[in-house]
Amino acid sequence: MTHQFTTGVVGAGLMGRDIAGLLANAGYQVTLVDVDADALESAFDYHSTDLVPALDRAGLDPDDPAARIEYSDSLVDLADCGFVVEAVPERLDLKRDLLASLEEVLAPDAVIGTNTSSLTPGDIAAEATHPERVVLFHFANPAIQRDLVEISGDDATDAALERATEVAEAMGRQPIRLHAEYRANCLSRLSASIKCAGTWELLEAEAAAIDRAAQNIGFDRGPLEFIDLIGIDVHLATVDNLSAAYGDRYAPPEPVHDRMHAMVDAGDLGKKTGQGFFEWDGETCLLPEVEAGHDVTPVVAALVNEAYRLVDDGVADRETVNDILQRGSGGDTGPFDIEAMLGTDFLRETLETRHEETGAGVYEPVF
Repeated sequence: MTHQFTTGVVGAGLMGRDIAGLLANAGYQVTLVDVDADALESAFDYHSTDLVPALDRAGLDPDDPAARIEYSDSLVDLADCGFVVEAVPERLDLKRDLLASLEEVLAPDAVIGTNTSSLTPGDIAAEATHPERVVLFHFANPAIQRDLVEISGDDATDAALERATEVAEAMGRQPIRLHAEYRANCLSRLSASIKCAGTWELLEAEAAAIDRAAQNIGFDRGPLEFIDLIGIDVHLATVDNLSAAYGDRYAPPEPVHDRMHAMVDAGDLGKKTGQGFFEWDGETCLLPEVEAGHDVTPVVAALVNEAYRLVDDGVADRETVNDILQRGSGGDTGPFDIEAMLGTDFLRETLETRHEETGAGVYEPVF
């Protein structure tokens, strides 16, 4: 397939390298940029050996994607790109500085997609010369396995949003247009509620008991394995970013917050270091067996509660929120499906009880 423009990705971490691989497999010429030579080398090795099997497992019909990817440590090499995705760490100052640098080299009509999970396009483009070309282009994690790209931009032009949609479709992802931009979009707010509630349950149970119970009721992975997957350091940075918009709604309880910071200081960041709440063997979480699980109904109730908040905020309607969670988690059940199965009154009572016990904002009922 021949495309009218080339593409770029800034950030060669786990998400960036997968996004580059998806773009290349869609037939785009891709330039992957990172200032870290080791990150570029790791991405090159991954694209050379593991990308095709990953695409094949996801049913994406690999078409020699590695041949379409070039690697660079300079943003100047993105000058001819018509669409660039930034996938750098969740720091507002870093993303704004990057956007300013991109605007120095890109044509005015080039579109910039941000894969942010805890900021908004408006946050990032607040000081930009052309904020109208900055759009949310947010993937679920892992990007290759999950059929979803969330797209939004309160200040973005229709042309920018349409280009983002076109690119997502070419990549074999389902683009879902959100009606309003909020920090953490839709999928990340749902997952933030699950992870936050999971950390509150750590006051009463071990991580393995919580996550085993979550799997037993149909979760692909438990809330604490999910924190390990994205990185404990990344999760804490995300919580900090969300606090500016939502207060302490997604914050872990103080003892768990301190525990997580101690884990970061010790280098136990989760999957990427092989140890977090759980031990990891490469891509596999070594979740211990447990004699008895823990009641994770409050975690489920927090998820449904957040789904109501998203609808109330005008981010998406009920059907779309359901669809986003299904695609983002790889499951068949959305939050409103869960509500239908367990009952609205039961979930509300669970939230009321847990909110009285903890005072945690994640449990404060909104339905």
